[in-house]
Amino acid sequence: MKFISRLAGVATVCAVFAGAPTAALAEYPERPVKLIVPYAAGGTVDVFARLIAPDLETKIGKPVIIENIQGAGGAIGVARAVRAPNDGYTILMGIVSDVVLAPLTEPSAGYTYKDLEAIGPLGTSGLGIVANPALKIHNLSELIAYAKKDPGKVSYGATGAGSLPALAMEDFKRRAKVDMNFIPYASASKIAVDVMGGHLDVGVSGLPALLEHIKGGKLSGVGVLSKDRDLGNKDMISAGETPELKGADFFFWTGLFAPKGTAAPIVNKLNVAFAEVLKEQKVRSRFADLGVKISEPVTPQVFGAFVAQSNAQYEQLVKQSGTPKN
Repeated sequence: MKFISRLAGVATVCAVFAGAPTAALAEYPERPVKLIVPYAAGGTVDVFARLIAPDLETKIGKPVIIENIQGAGGAIGVARAVRAPNDGYTILMGIVSDVVLAPLTEPSAGYTYKDLEAIGPLGTSGLGIVANPALKIHNLSELIAYAKKDPGKVSYGATGAGSLPALAMEDFKRRAKVDMNFIPYASASKIAVDVMGGHLDVGVSGLPALLEHIKGGKLSGVGVLSKDRDLGNKDMISAGETPELKGADFFFWTGLFAPKGTAAPIVNKLNVAFAEVLKEQKVRSRFADLGVKISEPVTPQVFGAFVAQSNAQYEQLVKQSGTPKN
């Protein structure tokens, strides 16, 4: 999978702040910085935040305090970050689901991606499909063939109707011309449990949450819905290698954000510090173990352009899928 490198002319970030007030850079931060994680402690995004926080606070010279604000698929935490003072002392670890998709499918979220300042990208992780091993489905083409034998009978679980897994599966069904029975779930862990228990044929979720079960043989890794194979499990075939899914390319992206209007010198300083953290070999190795491909460092402007592009992509997909706005 490629992330920021998809944008033409992406350059490595540099610590050049033309016209930035030297005093402002020298003074910030003067106190601890709050990092909002819009999910429960122990979840995937929380793990990401806790991996980068110790090194980030070393780089900026002040503590980074993680605050978990869960609910509404991440929208409550993002809304809290949007409403926070734009002084650089509240930042957000956001993902495609809560920064882009939640506002598109839940107008009550009360924000859009434009209410955030992009700081920098963390990286990407795969969107995987798994099956109960008893079904003997080993790749995406076999799943498509299996679904065509019994239209509407094969069940798949994914988090809520407006989530990335659910939208990606609507695209999957449209491209492959199959009818499958969608069962919404509240969490990836419950999806995995029900697939393993035979209560659900197929599960669709972020790959990091599934890797241990696949390695242990409790789940069959059917494939990933991205153009390229995934770092987390290179044995799993990709949508890009599956003729029936030509053109599909879905993955999770994660990055740091600040409230809209946060001063450019502060955003730039956080961008450079974050990029330095992600260069640390111990950090990169840990993320690799989780199946996360670290993004190349880029400027806030380039990351912001990527987020805007992502919003346009999913806005179109939401319209095509007919996903109701709640």
